[in-house]
Amino acid sequence: MWNQGCSHSIVGTSSYKAAPSKKAHLEIFPCTVSQLLAAAQLSNDCFTICNCELKQVSVVGIIRGFAPFVTNVQYSVDDMTGPPLNVKRWVNVEDCSLMTIAFPGTYAKVIGSLHSYSQGQRSLLAMDIRCIKDLNEISSHMLEVVQAHMKLFGKVFDVNMNTTVVPEPNWSSGMHPQGVLPNGLSTVQGQ
Repeated sequence: MWNQGCSHSIVGTSSYKAAPSKKAHLEIFPCTVSQLLAAAQLSNDCFTICNCELKQVSVVGIIRGFAPFVTNVQYSVDDMTGPPLNVKRWVNVEDCSLMTIAFPGTYAKVIGSLHSYSQGQRSLLAMDIRCIKDLNEISSHMLEVVQAHMKLFGKVFDVNMNTTVVPEPNWSSGMHPQGVLPNGLSTVQGQ
């Protein structure tokens, strides 16, 4: 259910920039909760998806739980791709008036870094939590997730979600995978 009940929001913008090479990482990697929970763990605070190190990630979901403490606020964020993810936001007494408080039932975008704590439980250490005011942001985030995933894996999907590996030579020479048009669409999608 759509709920716009958010208190004060932090001023500022968050965006991600695609790096020029395939081997480089995105500054803020858009992902789903299930991708974070399935990410390979190299060390206590180092995770990778498809050999790309996750430094900062963004997740969009509905707040299922909210627990304020003296030093932090803990949330449970659910994007319905897996079990809810624990999110922790440290509280600074001086910045309390600027902090976003997202209540259960509210959609929010969380930007932070993934950490693993005792018993292997993963949690997102939030640097920014912003309430979503337009439902198009949810669709936009999911499209960003798909685009980032496709760039990392270097694959094109046909209309039936079958994968076709994209060849490294540039497509301007006329080389395209069978059934894939120059714009990346399958022949059925092109029609």
